[in-house]
Order: sequence, then structure tokens, then C-alpha cells
Amino acid sequence: MKYYTEITFIMRDDFSFYQLWTKVYTQLHLALVEIKNQDNTVNIGISFPEYKFNEEREIGFLGTKIRLFAHNEESLQNLEIKTWLDRLSDYIHISSIRPVPEDKILSYASFQRKQVKTNAERLARHRVKTKNDISLDDAIKLYQKRITKTDLPFIQMKSLTSDKHFKLFIEKKVAPKSSEFKFTAYGLSSKSTVPEF
Repeated sequence: MKYYTEITFIMRDDFSFYQLWTKVYTQLHLALVEIKNQDNTVNIGISFPEYKFNEEREIGFLGTKIRLFAHNEESLQNLEIKTWLDRLSDYIHISSIRPVPEDKILSYASFQRKQVKTNAERLARHRVKTKNDISLDDAIKLYQKRITKTDLPFIQMKSLTSDKHFKLFIEKKVAPKSSEFKFTAYGLSSKSTVPEF
């Protein structure tokens, strides 16, 4: 990843921090959906330079910045992120596209979506509907044992297809520099890495 642009949040009293994350990331996701390849991937990765997660204290924080990375300048230009975020211009600052400062790279990391199973009743209803091999009560008991929880930082999102709200949990893993640049339409990947500086 050789080029990047940075989105910095400007906090104001008329808009909550969490609302701003939701609005910015929703628009960012839509922009990435518009440029995805035939294999449903994009060549633009996202990082959260102020990301913090303390598992013992159960505290997570995404920060106030988002960096968008691409292997070439043209990919970031084609994203037209300023156009996508134009109506939020009072709440964010978008930097120009810059070369990644190779001499300041500290490490590489992958930022990936962490999906958790949090609703035993929903999982049980789905099991009964699709397999119909056990009763709803038995399915609920089964899935109550499989519920997973996390305190990872998240962004509250709304599905554009089902109109349902969900939490986009984001997990950071330090990893070696990758040679593959394939990210989801959320700009996340479990394999492709982005530089940290």
C-alpha cells in the first residue's frame, strides 16, 4: 500500500460521536460497494490509527481518524470519497492523497470484521426454519450455549437490504506485510494488511 488519505472527525455539540461514526462509515461502505470487483472485493484498505482495545478492562476505542490505503494514487482518486462525504463536511476533514511515509512505518496490521452470535432466539428460529430437525425450545437451549460476546470496538450500522441495525465489530491483528490487496466492501480483511505509522 503506497498511498493514503485520512479522514479526521471534527467534534461538534449538535452531533454525537457515535452518530458521526455511523454516518461516515455508511457512506464509506457505499463508496466501496460502487467500486468492488467481480469477486466482491476492493483494492482499498482501511485502518484506524487510534484503535485501542484492552481485553482485560473490556474497553475498546476506534478513535477519531480513518485512513484509506491503496496501492496507487488513481484508486483513491476513483473512490471520490470527498463527494461521498460532502454533506458531512462540517464534521470531518479529508486530507489530500499522500504517499505512505515508508521511513515512518512501525508495523503492519489487518483490520477485520468479527462476527459474533449474540441472539439465541434468532439463531434457533433460523435453525428450525431451515432444517426443521429439532423443536424451537430445544434449538434455543442449544444456541444459548453457543452465544458469543465481545467488547471489541464497533460501529452501529444499518443493513441497506434488510433495514436492520447491526454492530460492525472490528478486530485489529498485527501481522507481516502482505502482498495481497483484497478487502471487503467495508475496507476490512483478515489477510491483507495496511501499514501503521
